[in-house]
Amino acid sequence: MATSSKPRYLTRRTGRDGWYFIRSVPPKLRGSIGCATWRRKAGKTLNEAKKNAVEFLKETDQLIREARGQQVMPEQKLLSLLPMKNQFPKNVDSHDLAQTTSREFIRLDDPENINPHDEELHRLTKRVLKGTTKTPKTADDLLELATLSKSPAPSTKKEWERNLGKLMEHSHKQFITELTRDDALNYRKHLLTTTAASTTKTRLRYLSGLYNVAVDEGWIQSNPMEGLNKKVTSKARVKKVVRLDQADERWQNLPKHHQLLWHVLRWTGSHASEAAGLRWEDMDLNEGTISFKGHETRPLKSAFRQRTIPIHPKLMEIMRSGSECSAGNSGLIFPWAYNPNRARWAEGMHWNDIIGVSPKATRDWAASCLRTKEVNERTIGKLLGHSPKKSKGSGTYSSVGLETMRKALEQLE
Repeated sequence: MATSSKPRYLTRRTGRDGWYFIRSVPPKLRGSIGCATWRRKAGKTLNEAKKNAVEFLKETDQLIREARGQQVMPEQKLLSLLPMKNQFPKNVDSHDLAQTTSREFIRLDDPENINPHDEELHRLTKRVLKGTTKTPKTADDLLELATLSKSPAPSTKKEWERNLGKLMEHSHKQFITELTRDDALNYRKHLLTTTAASTTKTRLRYLSGLYNVAVDEGWIQSNPMEGLNKKVTSKARVKKVVRLDQADERWQNLPKHHQLLWHVLRWTGSHASEAAGLRWEDMDLNEGTISFKGHETRPLKSAFRQRTIPIHPKLMEIMRSGSECSAGNSGLIFPWAYNPNRARWAEGMHWNDIIGVSPKATRDWAASCLRTKEVNERTIGKLLGHSPKKSKGSGTYSSVGLETMRKALEQLE
């Protein structure tokens, strides 16, 4: 069995026992924080270290936030005063208000010595006093709006938070409404130099979607992230369908608690996240069916993912013979497969290292095998929870009955 990769932020130190937490301080904040790297003992064992690392990350994240707060630009300070406009003294003028936002002495009344930056700051100050500048919006404001309007899955919301946070960190902007096209282009360049092209495209797509929400709400006139993901070219890969013959002989090498999940994936063709989030009450051995339903920690991404399919005879045999499948069980079948920090199911199981195939390979094989058996696409779509492609006239799958699916699924080998 292959060993797992080294956890992020945790390391060993030569000549010392246990695990250590290590994290670099962002270069521009090292002067404020007073060091270049955080390093401390995390625990004697890896499990202990992982638990402590969560607290260390929270602590260092807070230090980063505080340090950034000390480096707010004059424009950001000025915009942050906007919600308190009604509290300004009646006799305050634009010169006084601008001066309070900068450590440098600003000459706004001397046309010969004024510089463009001071002039723009002065114009912004006037707009704040007149109330013609919109209240700036933060990343939290955008995430709250997007969540209300889109009702995303928890895993999608986590990705929104992570990617928007990284964008704001890189651009050194306090408000999402300050982001410019140049900021967006610089961030794309940063991603292309630090991640794979496919990853860059995915992250830019998340960000473009979020900023479209801000455009629709009228917070900004145009989307600075618009189209950036389309300008990233990644190498097209031909999907290679892997047969499961060898994996069928090796599944017993999987960790004991993974083995039932293997059989469910092997004989249903479901997504790994769908199968990993199943509850005992979703398995009806009397009727011979499995119901894929959304729940609090495992919502389904489309209405077509919610479905009831037959239990394959080989899976039924395993379910009936398994000691853990006793009557009266309730709750999650695979609670260990959920990562609450990322709101994701079935991550990092490393099956490819153990049995030569990934969890995803079982789904690819199911679709390929059924097509080889000339099962029609409507039935395959219903079994696997595909969204129908209206352009091909396939409509919906509601007309595909359980008996039709049972006969089709029994051809899976």
